[in-house]
Amino acid sequence: MPINDDEGQSRRQLAKKAQKTAGDRSAKLARELMKVPKTTLDRLGLADDVRAVIDRARGVTAQVARRREERGVAGVLRAIDLRALARRLASVQATGAAEPRQFQRAEAWRTQLIVDGELAAVSFVKAHPSTTVPELMLLIAKARSERDTGKPPGAARALFRHVVAAMEATAAGATAGAAPVGDDEDAVEDDALDDDE
Repeated sequence: MPINDDEGQSRRQLAKKAQKTAGDRSAKLARELMKVPKTTLDRLGLADDVRAVIDRARGVTAQVARRREERGVAGVLRAIDLRALARRLASVQATGAAEPRQFQRAEAWRTQLIVDGELAAVSFVKAHPSTTVPELMLLIAKARSERDTGKPPGAARALFRHVVAAMEATAAGATAGAAPVGDDEDAVEDDALDDDE
């Protein structure tokens, strides 16, 4: 005999409802991403593989094929945090940038990491303990190699995404009270911004 909740639904019915809700949410977001301008997509900081799927889908013009591609985008989106992406999209649409101050700080850190290497990596890890120096050094080496050989900036973008993720983890920890943000971190971030100017 199936176990029912207060509304008389079984676990299977509840799971199916949750799956449908997630599918509806990803489909709605996919539809929005198919309609927004390319510049908005550029500001979202999407992973390269997700961006490639969206760009390919946006290139399809036949209505039935475009709908099929939209469902494919929705499927890819289910693997990422839909609420965070929806918030970033709303922020970009409202202000023109996804948290511009954080973007500027992340950009400054990426530049400083590529230029200063291990010294900057140590400073960054002190300010953002969710990452490690060896992990950063690997990304920095790839970005430097890419810069020196004139290759497209895939590794630099990966470093940027890593920096943003570490900054978000630190901010989330500070919000939850797990890792309080001190004045030293702000000074380090402000120094990183000043070095770029």
